[in-house]
Amino acid sequence: MPYKNVSQPRVVANVEGEITGGSFHKKLGSVAMIGKNPVQIALVGASGSPAKVFGLGLDDVSDIALISRDMAVVRDGSTLWGVVDLAHKAKVDQVGTDSRLLVGPQGDTALSLKWDGSGEALTPGKADVAVRPFGLRGDHRAADVGENECYAVVDGGDGEFRIHPGSSPEQGSITKTALPPGCKDLDRVSGGRFLSVVYSRGQSMVCAVRRAGNRLEPKMLRLDIPLTDLAVSETSIIALARDGRVVIYDSEAIDKATSSLIEPKAEKHLGCRGEPRVVVVAGGNIFVGTSGGEVVMAALVRKQLMQ
Repeated sequence: MPYKNVSQPRVVANVEGEITGGSFHKKLGSVAMIGKNPVQIALVGASGSPAKVFGLGLDDVSDIALISRDMAVVRDGSTLWGVVDLAHKAKVDQVGTDSRLLVGPQGDTALSLKWDGSGEALTPGKADVAVRPFGLRGDHRAADVGENECYAVVDGGDGEFRIHPGSSPEQGSITKTALPPGCKDLDRVSGGRFLSVVYSRGQSMVCAVRRAGNRLEPKMLRLDIPLTDLAVSETSIIALARDGRVVIYDSEAIDKATSSLIEPKAEKHLGCRGEPRVVVVAGGNIFVGTSGGEVVMAALVRKQLMQ
């Protein structure tokens, strides 16, 4: 049954600066959010359990990938830092350079796309983060890591959307499709088994790619909100609006949508401090990081809530 609404949000953690990135590790059942000015990480259980917040001596962080109970990878500018011993006194060591995107994981492998066109897989080692470089076919502008597949957008024309087996795009694709006009500048992808969305933070035009077996159907949509971030859960789009709302567009809304209009299934005002900036789906819950440093949690519900 598709999602119908969002439960009443609640704040589960606070950092001092604006939140810029988030990560969910499904095996651990843990969510990590990272903020800057000052740089701090908040770790919280997927059920909203009490959070741990700690600082790091970094500067301009934008992405985080939680890869084990004791390790994470953080992107600071184009430099990657391994953060180890999260449970005690976190320490950082440089593990990579030239990175333009850090994503994942739901399992134990994070993915970095580099400015030179190559990629790196980042996994937990015995005492530090292990890095494995690999080559890529084509110029990749976006990627996302799922449980058993990797979703990628490759330059050429308006772009090509590809689904690969495993946690990186280095193997040949299972299926792929050309993206329609309007996708050339979209630089992020949120991937899923039934639905993926290619988008950019701050832009209202997105491309939904629905999947039936290995058949892909791309469709341009205009989300009539000041979009700050989005994520995919099953057959629904979970979008954040700058005015503080979380908005759900389900499969029926996508079916009926035109390129200029899509009607949301439901929306809820988060009541958060500052703008919502980052959304992470963790099972049946969402976690939203804000410019005011709050981590807000709400449940995705499959029937209307009683008022």
